[in-house]
Amino acid sequence: MAKVTVVIAALLILIGCVGYFGTPTAEPSSPESNAAETADAAPAAPSKNSVTALIPAFVGAILLICGLLSFNEGMQKHAMHAAVSVGLLGFLAGAGRGSMGLGKFFSGDPSLNTRSFIFVWLMAILCLVFVVMCVNSFIQARKRREAEGN
Repeated sequence: MAKVTVVIAALLILIGCVGYFGTPTAEPSSPESNAAETADAAPAAPSKNSVTALIPAFVGAILLICGLLSFNEGMQKHAMHAAVSVGLLGFLAGAGRGSMGLGKFFSGDPSLNTRSFIFVWLMAILCLVFVVMCVNSFIQARKRREAEGN
């Protein structure tokens, strides 16, 4: 599971980086604002990207640390339990945040930031898949230990 953890972490970091660095920093300007800018008005400063777009990358960074620690045989159990806890929190955060936009998404509300909505659900789905894989791995490990003990 250590390799799987590192792969999931890399995907989450990628989602976070694309969400943050791939997002345009300025809103498209309207014709009225273009006229105001040409009439000796100072151009508006571009808006900054929200740090919340990096949340999947933060979750991925913690998972990456746990995954790398789990390559050490003595730390494997603790690191993987920490990793599955982080994965569960990532799923709950992503699904909780994503569920708030479901009504707007299905109604086609233009005020919904579709890009953010998709990235939040990508994080939630990746974390859920990771948690399910970890739980399955824990069950299989317990069965192996019990079979060896008998």
